[in-house]
Amino acid sequence: MSIGSWSSFHTPYKEAEVQKVVPTDTGVYVLWVSYKNKKWVCSYVGKADNLEDRLLGHLSNDEENECIKENVKYRSGFHWIEITTKSERSGVEKYLYDNMRPECNQNDPGGSPLRVPIPTTN
Repeated sequence: MSIGSWSSFHTPYKEAEVQKVVPTDTGVYVLWVSYKNKKWVCSYVGKADNLEDRLLGHLSNDEENECIKENVKYRSGFHWIEITTKSERSGVEKYLYDNMRPECNQNDPGGSPLRVPIPTTN
């Protein structure tokens, strides 16, 4: 397996924070949002060929996913895990999608789940 460890939890999910801490490597990421009740909820899981570019893309005005666009207005955060092989990235994304049930993922990523530890905001 070519799977790293989860990064620490980072908040705020803002451009400066992403540029400061996120690598340009391949991997999987989790976006979190904290609404008025102060509880962190997984809002999106995704995979990327370049984690930094992908996380910055979600913050841009060109973001097409309205749910993500709305959630980044709230207190939000993120994790990532470096994964070098495409099949493992797909498997981890599917596993997280199935287990975390993110509200902003519009489609089931499909494929065979690959079990990894579930990241937390603690």
